[in-house]
Amino acid sequence: MNETVFLLLGSNLGDRGALLDEAARRLTGTPGLTLTAASSTYASSPAECPPGSPDFLNRVLKMECSLSPLGLLDITQKIETDLGRTGKGTNAPRPIDIDIILFGDRILRTERLEIPHPRMKRRPFVLVPLAEVAPEAVDPATRRPFADFIPPESLQDVVKCEEPVHDR
Repeated sequence: MNETVFLLLGSNLGDRGALLDEAARRLTGTPGLTLTAASSTYASSPAECPPGSPDFLNRVLKMECSLSPLGLLDITQKIETDLGRTGKGTNAPRPIDIDIILFGDRILRTERLEIPHPRMKRRPFVLVPLAEVAPEAVDPATRRPFADFIPPESLQDVVKCEEPVHDR
């Protein structure tokens, strides 16, 4: 049975736009995943990262998924590793980060994975692109629209980029 999932792609090292594009291409080419929508690319300052960390580019993908949550996690982690992500440092700069932010209406808490993503409601760089592709998306726990969690003053911190986005 397919479920709608939302993935947040992020990058703050290397050719960030090209890395987001390649991660999206690899996800779209994965059996059991079908892309149904992709947000624009947004730039934002790094949150909860070491001082001096480069700005992030982020994009949300809406996909239909026939995989289990942990099966999807295994795939996202392999793509991260293949695209140069290492496990060095909490919130350290990284070429690619793929977070499963929503998986249908599931609420899941395991050692490896928490769905909905535990910090998404306080992160405009997640909420703004999510609202673009799924303005009707609601928090499975509270049934409140995720758009309600976007503080208006934070909108200036998440900037929509002109496409295509590539660092030289």
